[in-house]
Amino acid sequence: MMSRVKEVMSRASGHDQPTRQELAVEFKITPRSVANLISYMKKIGIQISAQPRPRDGKKGYVVNATDFLKQDLSVAEAVASVLLTQSVLGTPLAADTDATEGGVHRITASLGSAVRSKLDRLSGRFAVRLLRAAKPPRTDAFRVVLDAILENFVLNVEYESPYGVKKAGGAATSSTSASTKARRVETVQIEPFGVFFARRSWYVVARKRPSGDMRLYKLARFKRVSITDQTFVMPRGWNLDTYLKHAWETIHDARSAPVKVVIDLTAAVAGNMMETLWHPSQHFQTLADGTVRFTATVAGFDELVWWVLGIGSNARVVEPAELRKRVHDEIRAMHRMVESES
Repeated sequence: MMSRVKEVMSRASGHDQPTRQELAVEFKITPRSVANLISYMKKIGIQISAQPRPRDGKKGYVVNATDFLKQDLSVAEAVASVLLTQSVLGTPLAADTDATEGGVHRITASLGSAVRSKLDRLSGRFAVRLLRAAKPPRTDAFRVVLDAILENFVLNVEYESPYGVKKAGGAATSSTSASTKARRVETVQIEPFGVFFARRSWYVVARKRPSGDMRLYKLARFKRVSITDQTFVMPRGWNLDTYLKHAWETIHDARSAPVKVVIDLTAAVAGNMMETLWHPSQHFQTLADGTVRFTATVAGFDELVWWVLGIGSNARVVEPAELRKRVHDEIRAMHRMVESES
């Protein structure tokens, strides 16, 4: 997106202002997408308008680049705009480093000398530390997915499974190196509904063709992706917040109805646990013995099992019975593994 913004600004600040149709051809997008791009530019403060060109009278876009950003940001605003952006460069959040680097440069150049001096003094004393993905998504994949979401275009994707190819007998390859080399790559057509970041990765929520199943695709596993000339119709009112409402983190289990879970936490960890919003539906209640009871309504237990195991002996699943059994089964399996090594 920002690479196109920079291109439009460069051309619209010169002598041969581009028309909407010319930009559509150049960017290989629809005229409506160009209109959306221009609306976005206006939204972030770029003064751009369509005016008749002297040479042919066609309406071309003209921009006053000096009005892009005003030099009146406070230190807090500058930290949010510059230092935060610089901190996520090279992390999973920066799926499009060209865009973030360009944004940092543009914002920094617009700042007054006093604010810029304070930012320089904060350098090395300000950081955002995130879990880093070993394999970040490709920049071009991120841009293609966003373009497809904007116009409801179907995508062709070569998607790499995280699991090894199964042998003839049905067992997956066992060694890490063999599994990595033999990962299955599936060519699929998907209808991208939305994209979001969670933990350390970007995910695409999409409807798979022709089955119509809703799936979650990790963007870093896209080997190749391209936009088709096919479009799809979004369900009325669909949005990511509603879709992920009952997911614990990223996995939305459409097969499971939302269920209330009750987990008791010891006083040793309860204080820290209560400081985090683990789920929108969460509730904490302190019991008479000092134990804190955690309740939430979720659909699907996979991620919740991992969460409980991460807390260890300081967490006890009260209900439902299915979640308690899954946690106990995993603990027993871990115990058997330890015993087999001794």
